Amino acid sequence: MEGTEQHIPHAPVQVEPLSPSILLVDDQASNLLALEAILEPMGQRLVRASSGAEALRWLLREDFALILLDVRMPGMDGFETARIIRQRERSRYTPIIFLTAHGRDEAHLVHGYASGAADYVVKPFHPDVLRWKVEAFVSLYVRQQAVQQHEATLWARERRMLAQQGEQRFRRLVDSMPQFVWALLADGTISYANRGWLDYAGLTPEQGRQREENLRCCHPEDMNRIEESWRVLRRSRRPGEQELRLRRARDGEFRWFLFRTLPEHDEVGRLVGWISTATDVDDARHAAEALRAASEAKDMFLTMAAHELRTPLQAARSYTDLAKVKAGEELTPRVGRALEGVQRSVNRMARLVENLLDVGRLERGELRLTPGDVDVGALLGEVAEHFEPLPEGRFIQVEAPRGLVVRADGERLDQVFSNLVSNALRYSPDGGVIHLRAREENGGAHVEVLDQGLGIPADRLESIFERFGRAHGVSYGGLGLGLSIARGIVERHGGRIWAESSGRGGEGSTFHVLLPKSSR
Repeated sequence: MEGTEQHIPHAPVQVEPLSPSILLVDDQASNLLALEAILEPMGQRLVRASSGAEALRWLLREDFALILLDVRMPGMDGFETARIIRQRERSRYTPIIFLTAHGRDEAHLVHGYASGAADYVVKPFHPDVLRWKVEAFVSLYVRQQAVQQHEATLWARERRMLAQQGEQRFRRLVDSMPQFVWALLADGTISYANRGWLDYAGLTPEQGRQREENLRCCHPEDMNRIEESWRVLRRSRRPGEQELRLRRARDGEFRWFLFRTLPEHDEVGRLVGWISTATDVDDARHAAEALRAASEAKDMFLTMAAHELRTPLQAARSYTDLAKVKAGEELTPRVGRALEGVQRSVNRMARLVENLLDVGRLERGELRLTPGDVDVGALLGEVAEHFEPLPEGRFIQVEAPRGLVVRADGERLDQVFSNLVSNALRYSPDGGVIHLRAREENGGAHVEVLDQGLGIPADRLESIFERFGRAHGVSYGGLGLGLSIARGIVERHGGRIWAESSGRGGEGSTFHVLLPKSSR
């Protein structure tokens, strides 16, 4: 288990004693008895067959060292039987001695050898001659079998050596890995733990195979999760993973590790064991926690700043309105333009503040909806009116059927479509047209916002919906919150929002908003 070299002794090959069988084929029972009487002293197993068909059935069941085959038999004679024997791969090279009463007629001999005979014996035959011939073929068969067994033993030994060498190389490789590795039996018994784990935990190889010693290295607060996950794994027999803390022996520090456990199955699908690995994720986990804390602190700061800005902005808006009222007819065009500029700036700041607050609400799941019946076509018309008059000859075209109603928060949907139109205008050229289209789909509404602007690169189609995400940098203005807020509101309604674009300038982009009949 520890990757130590093991020596395989070169023991002499042990060949099991062979007991070859001889098949005797003759249609005359007296001839079979005579053959048995002659050959029985040799100690070989003798098998009788009274016809060619019976001989073939025996050859389907077992192999023979030699076949003594009578030539003249009714039905299937010896020649035909021999030809069929030679056609089978398994018996193609089994020696056949023909038994014949025709003497050594040349034509008869040629026919016999052509049918696959290894030798001829003419009746009546001398018992010693027959035994010598049979003994020669049986001895050859025994030597062949011994050679085959010897080769098989050598191959088996070589395979064992190669397998052992492969296992030793595998163990050395696993021991050098920075990950911890365990091999477990089907019942959870640890059969192997790699050197990395043993050094980290300060365990001996024997202790590394003891479940209790391994569990002592786990954080006490993780024990219940370990036991529960093991029950789930054994029940489901499927891969699993979880993060756990392990104590380092040299300083007692607990570090976080990602555990992955995979089941092992044999060729018929039976569970035979488990492979478990542990990867150190402590540094990455602490870095993620730091980033999360920083992100939460940033979100909290933005929310608090937005709340603090609302009061002075509201005051600035009120003072601007009051200045207009006080000036009355004495308001000069120059002062009026200045107040309108101030008011636009205040309104813009107010929208940015509300966007920051909405981002915080969405992150905390505190965005509340006030559902009502919303006429989608009428809402799109109102959105278009919000942006009039449009500069540089741009205009918005609304194409929506009447009576397309969904159950949703109208003010929040107004915010979604206003953000989409504002985004489209930002990237549209002079004289460009913004199309607002709506149609009924699956009982709900499918709204499209199309522009003729720069388009969106393919690798940005998803990220533009992230906070502070942009398709073309900061030169086009905006904080990069509008699309993120739009996605949050749409998903809060149980809908979906996505963008399509070829990415080529002048072909523009299409934003899709799919709303269900009723919000969740």
